[in-house]
Amino acid sequence: MKYFTAYVLLLGIISTETLGQVNTPNGVQVPPSALFAYLDAWPNTNAQLQSFQNDIKNGFYGPSCVVLNDYTRQYNCHGYAWHVSTGGNKIGIDQVTHGGVTPYVSGVNPSYTQTIYNGTQGKLRVRYSGDHSAVTTYDAGKYISKWGAGPLVKHNSNDVMPGYGVPSSYWTCKYAPPLTSVYLDGNLISGSFQNTTWGAHNMQIFWGLDPDTGPTFSSTAGSTIINNQNSGTVNFTFNGPSNNGGLSIAFCGAPRHSFTFFKPSGSKMQVYPNPAQDEEVITISSESLEDIQAVNLDNKVNGIIKISLLDDRQRVLQNYLPNVEGNLTTVKLNAGLKGTYFLKATFEDGTVQTKRVLIGK
Repeated sequence: MKYFTAYVLLLGIISTETLGQVNTPNGVQVPPSALFAYLDAWPNTNAQLQSFQNDIKNGFYGPSCVVLNDYTRQYNCHGYAWHVSTGGNKIGIDQVTHGGVTPYVSGVNPSYTQTIYNGTQGKLRVRYSGDHSAVTTYDAGKYISKWGAGPLVKHNSNDVMPGYGVPSSYWTCKYAPPLTSVYLDGNLISGSFQNTTWGAHNMQIFWGLDPDTGPTFSSTAGSTIINNQNSGTVNFTFNGPSNNGGLSIAFCGAPRHSFTFFKPSGSKMQVYPNPAQDEEVITISSESLEDIQAVNLDNKVNGIIKISLLDDRQRVLQNYLPNVEGNLTTVKLNAGLKGTYFLKATFEDGTVQTKRVLIGK
């Protein structure tokens, strides 16, 4: 009789104190009449709740039950399943009397839509035939639910309190949390279109609500994802055949945000004469069809701002300030140079090109 009494007390008696306005993830107000708070010492004292928690640990409601968090009066099963785990306040939601779950699953803009459970999907919401809600996990057949004012429990679908019934329907989210900030290579960015360079990059996404499956990333033309653990951080390379690429970000399986990255225009560097003699003047051209086409995205000439001479171990021997005459840049070599060297040009858009030069041969 001890356990049956605890079950009755846990299910039903609530306080109707005002909890303020609560909205679903899609912004629909939950009726204030559906919100409640457990009283400090009733319907169960701390001693009763601790005894109930011990019974769960001892397998009275089924051998699969594992207590994840201790008992608390802050929220109930519906508050956890439909509201708390999506980042909202910890609240109690009354389903039977006031239909508190209804705005989450139906009406003008529901945050969840009914689906079919295959046994291994995580973060589906479960409506039981009795007055209970749970959340599925990726651990096959295991659910997590809050048991009234008692603890948060991981359990098999049918290892629950008498009166909860059995799972009757499953629901998946259909909302997109707002992005609060996006960082590219550690720098805060804004907008969906960003200029960046070829090569490896890191993006961090921060969002307003905790989505059920986390963000998932997919690459568009020109980008390749090299590491993604659905954590809100993605590493990618930007090295496609075109001048742009990007990332598409989906929440709950639906693409909601997209970022396109434009490669700053590079240059194909050509020098002459090559081979050259020491003390000779080397010319870098930006005019001939075979040489650098130093043109940026809006077809303006991409000027050279610095030229460096490197030895065969890539050590800088000398830096030159470019002597520009029209679209030609020239540098004069020092006497005594012989062998293989490299000229490294840095352009206005930040791109760098290197060309091998043979001297004195």
